[in-house]
Order: sequence, then C-alpha cells, then structure tokens
Amino acid sequence: MSEKDLESLGWDDLVAQKRRLTGELKELSDKVIDIDRNQFRSIGNSIKEQRSLLDAHTDRLKQIRSEVDSRNSQLLSVSEKLSQSRNFLSLMEARLPSEKEEDLQAIVRKNQDIIDAKDYKSEREKNEILSRIKDATMKLEAIKATRTIREQFSQLNQESAIINNAIKQLSEERNSLRSKISEINAVLDNLYDSKRKLTLEHQSHLTRYDTIAKQFDAINARLDSMSEMRRKQRKEYGYVQQSDALFKVKEEAKKKLQSGSKLSLEELKLLYGDKD
Repeated sequence: MSEKDLESLGWDDLVAQKRRLTGELKELSDKVIDIDRNQFRSIGNSIKEQRSLLDAHTDRLKQIRSEVDSRNSQLLSVSEKLSQSRNFLSLMEARLPSEKEEDLQAIVRKNQDIIDAKDYKSEREKNEILSRIKDATMKLEAIKATRTIREQFSQLNQESAIINNAIKQLSEERNSLRSKISEINAVLDNLYDSKRKLTLEHQSHLTRYDTIAKQFDAINARLDSMSEMRRKQRKEYGYVQQSDALFKVKEEAKKKLQSGSKLSLEELKLLYGDKD
C-alpha cells in the first residue's frame, strides 16, 4: 500500500487495515518459527540419518572389497593345489597295480611269515620271497598314496566350493548395498532439494514480513498523526466531532505550504490553530 493510498483512508479504514496486517504478521511469524524450529530440524535430522546409513554402507562395501580380494587369493591357492593333485592322480592312476589291496596285503603277510619262520631252502629262495614282499609293499604304498591324494582332492574341491559360495554371497551383498546406496542418494537429493525450497520459502516469508511491517509502521504513524491532530483540536476548541475530512484538509495545507503555494485564511487558521 502506497503513501497516497494511506492518505485516502479514514480512521476506521486505517484501524481495519491495521487489524488485517496484524493478522498477516502473526501468520507469517508463525510460519517462520515453524520452519526454523520444526521443518529445518526435521529435514536436518533426516539428512543426518541418511548420511549415517550411507557411511555405514560405504564402509561395508570397502570391507566386502577387501574380503573378496582375500577370498580370490585363497581360491587361487586352492585352484593351484587342485591342479597339482589332478595331475598327480592322473599319473598315479595310470600306474596303479591290477591287484586288489587285500590281495597284496595277503601276499605281504604270507611271504613275511615265511621269512620270519625261515621256511626257505636257500638264500636264493629267500631273496625271491623278499623281492615279492618288496614288490607288493610298493604297490600297496602306491594305492595308499593315490587314496590320500584323492581324499585331499575331495577336500580341496569342498574348500573351493565353500570359497566360491562365500564370494557369491559377498557379491550379492555388494549388489544389494549398491542398490541401497543408490536409493539413499536419491532420498538425499530430494531432501536437499526440499531444504533449498524451504530456505526460499523462509526467505520469502521474511521479505513479506518486512514489507507488511513497514506498512504496519506507516499506518501506525498515520494514526498517531491523526490522533495528535484530534488532541490539539480538543485542546484548542474543546470537544468537536472528529472528522477525517478535516485532517485531510490540514494535510493538504501542509503540502501546499511546503511547496510554496499560497494558503487561504481558513487554511492558515486550520494549520496554525487560530480561533479568530
């Protein structure tokens, strides 16, 4: 509202405008306080909570990367052992005796009993018996070695499966975390956007509050001026009917005097309070 608009209003209209502006000022003040105390705090807490989740997920991703590297290193070592065991098995299985292990054990026992009982007729026969024991024993050792390698190979396969499963689980967790991080970043973008909009709204309310406060002060000044003129009228002339029109005439007289225009006698009397 311009100064000219204010000058066109009477006392009652000015009071009505003051009441209206008082209501607007309270409404704006409540909005600003709510933004400062509640909305900014709520958004700030939400941002802090999402940032905390983001940091936790990011740290876990780093741990997963380290764990995957360690598991891959273990898997490489196991794979090398598997390759060695596979090659050794191929070599040993090609040379395994045709006899059964039980039969070879029986040969060893039978011939060892002959040696222990010295039930042989000559050194030549003894040497032949010992040769049979040695040959059977070597075949038994080959069978045992092959069995041991097979067991190790099976254990290595199980260990490889466990490591691969662990890597798979870590990869799934990593993918899940990446998805969650993407969602959190989207939430944070929205929160920061809301905070920017709220800041603009806050500033808009403050600007509007300042504008209305100036209008409010101008109305108060206008009412004070009119009240002062009425007080002087009562003091100089006694009680008279209050007239906004008389105040406006006096205002016009002041403007004419300030601009150097000639005033009438009545305007001079009104301006300077002359009864005569």
